[in-house]
Amino acid sequence: MTTRGGFENYSDIVKNDPLGHKRLILKSLEAAIEAVLPQNLMKDKISVKTKHFLTISGEDFDYDLREFDKVIVVGGGKASGAMAEELERRLPKEIEYSGVISILEGTSNEFHTRKITLLESSHPIPSEKSVKATTKIMQKVSQATSASLVLCLISGGGSSLMALPANGITLDDKVKTTSLLLKSGANIEKMNCVRKHLSLIKGGQLVKNANGARILSLIISDIVGNPIGSIASGPTAPDPTTFGEALSILEEHDLSDQVPTRVLRRLKDGAKGKIPETPKPRDPIFRRVTNSILGDNSVACKETINIIKKNGNFKPYYLGSDVQGESRDVATNLSSFFLMVRKGTSEAYGFAKPCAFVWGGETTVNVRGRGIGGRNQEEALSALQRLGSIDGITIAFMGTDGKDGFSDAAGAIVDSEVDRIANMKKLNPEDFLRDNDSNSFFRKVGKSLLVTGPTGTNVNDIGLALVQ
Repeated sequence: MTTRGGFENYSDIVKNDPLGHKRLILKSLEAAIEAVLPQNLMKDKISVKTKHFLTISGEDFDYDLREFDKVIVVGGGKASGAMAEELERRLPKEIEYSGVISILEGTSNEFHTRKITLLESSHPIPSEKSVKATTKIMQKVSQATSASLVLCLISGGGSSLMALPANGITLDDKVKTTSLLLKSGANIEKMNCVRKHLSLIKGGQLVKNANGARILSLIISDIVGNPIGSIASGPTAPDPTTFGEALSILEEHDLSDQVPTRVLRRLKDGAKGKIPETPKPRDPIFRRVTNSILGDNSVACKETINIIKKNGNFKPYYLGSDVQGESRDVATNLSSFFLMVRKGTSEAYGFAKPCAFVWGGETTVNVRGRGIGGRNQEEALSALQRLGSIDGITIAFMGTDGKDGFSDAAGAIVDSEVDRIANMKKLNPEDFLRDNDSNSFFRKVGKSLLVTGPTGTNVNDIGLALVQ
């Protein structure tokens, strides 16, 4: 996000902005992303005292780096490249360390590390690059001893960037299964439950390979509620889920007859006890493991609120960072509420206008059509359908990683102007929603898509509405 306002199409978005809503929204969203950039979170949370003691804010003890026979750095995720770069700035030169990190394809030139090897992998669908990078990660971890310290840098996207299929499962098997789960509308925790049981690294299995080393995982959360076991599918966290639950998820979403035969066979064998389960919460291998959350969606939302407060014109309200559900339903419900606030109806009593609403979370899309889009653009289009030509309300939905679905946009911003342009061009939101083609709608309308490129971080989605 290096362009003006952090958005590549900033000028187009704000071209017609008589209320100043769009400018304020873009400024607020840019500040939100800045607050959760990995380097900023690392600076706030990690320090080294007297050249040897690694201190993590919020943890009860320091790590004396002189006590370990070696320090190994591994991990993966959309933010892991920047995390590795910042960690190298923090680690004292006197300390010997090495490592392997799996980063997003096409970003290696953005980061500079001396001792940590950065290997590019693919997202959201893993590739052979992901497998090669993960194999090297596990080889590096296997070099640890019980006297070593393993530092794991984990962020959203790690499930795809750290992919190592279980015995008897091919990468194509995992890719097809992941794709089916994505299209089914299964939430991230259900997806990860299945993926853990098709993997040799997910669900705490990295820990099994570390030979009893002390492990400290530094995590940027991209999942509502910060469940350690689901972020990047929990390579250093115990897995409370089972093979049986993974089978039930496939059945729930009518995928049992669609997934590859090898996948179904493995899950059934595991449910019958023929394959060892992933390590569970009481497993002693986790006694020397610390999982520390460096940042999450609430950090981004609170920074958005700070910018709104500094503006002085809007009273901000925080709706929480746990918004979930079907994208269309969530957007319709939120928009209906904002309309009540705008009209001053009794149901919205107590909200003083002008006001702002900030929220975070992650919705899902049950894909029925063949269009292009993502959950944030689908939300924006659903919100537009509900708002129509009502003036005085502007709403933005955005993925903090800069990518929404399989499009090159992060989300979209809508108001009555977008509705007027759509009507003029005879574009019916319902037609595009039916085909899950929100990206095409907003491209035809113009001035609505939020385009940032990869932001280098990922803490779910963020929404912001201004009501005049």
